[in-house]
Amino acid sequence: MKQNRNYGIQVSGSGQLHASQLAVGKGARLEGNTSNVTTPSTLKDLDEVRRALGAIVEQLRAGAPGLDDAPALAAVAESAQREAGKAKPSKAILAGLLDALMAGVAKVAALAGAVEAVQHAVSTLL
Repeated sequence: MKQNRNYGIQVSGSGQLHASQLAVGKGARLEGNTSNVTTPSTLKDLDEVRRALGAIVEQLRAGAPGLDDAPALAAVAESAQREAGKAKPSKAILAGLLDALMAGVAKVAALAGAVEAVQHAVSTLL
């Protein structure tokens, strides 16, 4: 009899997976401390986007565990925060800054989740 050796996650149908930290695959593990950034599931307006960006900036300024380049990423997050603070923010500029930020924080689950929530909100609100 052949054994099914699934070392990943299978989600089918309408299943969803939500996690603040997740390690997947053979030998996968999480390193570092958990982050204090909360990940809003749905940001409803631009003010919530601004507050979420503020929380991301603060976490990066504090030297988020697992990131070697937190000061540089904080500068990117601050640029996104300034753009979002405008009366009429540019969706293209904000999306570009958030893409760059996501590339840098991807290995820290809580920060990646927070940035992803902001990205989603920007794509739907602007």
